[in-house]
Amino acid sequence: MVNGEPLVISVPARELVLVPIAGSVFDTAVFSGAVISAELRLALDLVTATYRSVGGLQPVRCVARPEIFTHGLSLEWLKRNLGQATQHLCLSDGTSIKLIPRFRNHLFTYGLQSHQGYLDFKRLLLRAPELLMQCHSQVNSFHRVDHLGSAFEPSPNLMQPTVPLNAPAVWFFGFYLNPNSLEDSAEHMLNWGEIGEPQLLDFEKVTYIPLTEAAANDIYFQRVLAELISAVYFDPTHCLFIRLPLLGSGLTDRMRLSLDGIRRSHLHIPQVRSRNIFFASGDLPEEALAPLGSRLSFVLHHTFEFWRYTRPLYQEANEIAVFLDRQWKTPPESAKRLFLAGFGRAPKFILSIHAAEGEWAAG
Repeated sequence: MVNGEPLVISVPARELVLVPIAGSVFDTAVFSGAVISAELRLALDLVTATYRSVGGLQPVRCVARPEIFTHGLSLEWLKRNLGQATQHLCLSDGTSIKLIPRFRNHLFTYGLQSHQGYLDFKRLLLRAPELLMQCHSQVNSFHRVDHLGSAFEPSPNLMQPTVPLNAPAVWFFGFYLNPNSLEDSAEHMLNWGEIGEPQLLDFEKVTYIPLTEAAANDIYFQRVLAELISAVYFDPTHCLFIRLPLLGSGLTDRMRLSLDGIRRSHLHIPQVRSRNIFFASGDLPEEALAPLGSRLSFVLHHTFEFWRYTRPLYQEANEIAVFLDRQWKTPPESAKRLFLAGFGRAPKFILSIHAAEGEWAAG
């Protein structure tokens, strides 16, 4: 799909509110200095970087509100202004799927790490499943409509071609949970203050869990997380990093959200400050993770945007575990193919039914 041929994209209308566009068709270069969501920025950078890396020479074009170009003169006008392009990539935040008639339409969902975004997308698939089924392929996802089966080409896989530069600063806080008060828990961690970056090479094992808002609201995944925390709490050889969900709110709210699901698992977790379990305020930079090699393991919720990191990082890791949505009773072949291509290796899959029954063994 992203193969050097002329490419057209569309983005949600809400993302265009503060973008200075002069018409219905414009180059994506206008996004470079515009105010858009961080999630869309990441997706756009990935698409454009991949397009350039495979020899794409023409500017990537964007269509504002493609749903108005349905047929007749309006569609003919659009095709004239898009030249030789025949591939349309819909970047969706989960609220809609936009299609352009006579084009090969592809879907790239971003921002579904948001609990509301994920619920919006599931609601969309219930109300208008035919929209998903009219896409020729999905990028970096394996969504499906249960009763309609699958009619997709193999999902294209886009990974970061190089390690992202200028990663934002990350703060670390020693983990603590008072099961009687989330406010007290967050207050203790913040009052103890941010600690320096832990010396990762001092540990024999490092497990990284980039928590999403959707994962924090997934009781089955939180059971897995609580089991892992309980298992490694006093293990000086094992370090556990939990990235706080990337919300627009402050650290206190993000800590409370993360702790709430862990508390609801009702597992015993020591009520003392941990020396080897840390909350991280943002994505751990790849340059900090890469030297760990086989010491590093990932535990990923299916809503995590795994394409934030490069394939070599995953290839060198000891283990990658991917937690699947409740709709999956067995790992789908589409997920197996997608992650094999993305990670360069087969991950371990964790099913909700196993987490609910406490069958997943941490460690």
